Amino acid sequence: MSGAGPRFNIFPTRMALTGMKNRLKGAHTGHSLLKRKSEALTRRFRDIVKKIDEAKRKMGKIMQVANFSYAEVKYSTGDIGFVQFHIL
Repeated sequence: MSGAGPRFNIFPTRMALTGMKNRLKGAHTGHSLLKRKSEALTRRFRDIVKKIDEAKRKMGKIMQVANFSYAEVKYSTGDIGFVQFHIL
């Protein structure tokens, strides 16, 4: 056997042939639609991952500047652990 899966039990008529051709055409159309959808979702996923990576890199740079600023303040004024920071 060709390994195509289970066979349909139908009578060999022209009407059955037409019906099977229509089913095959529908299967091809459905497969191509699913393939396009998969490619679009993959593209969207890659865009989201790219944005996340950019945000992580940006946050790393911001944290580096913040740590350096904190070290400068700590060096110039001593320990500022008792000061409360308020964000307005």
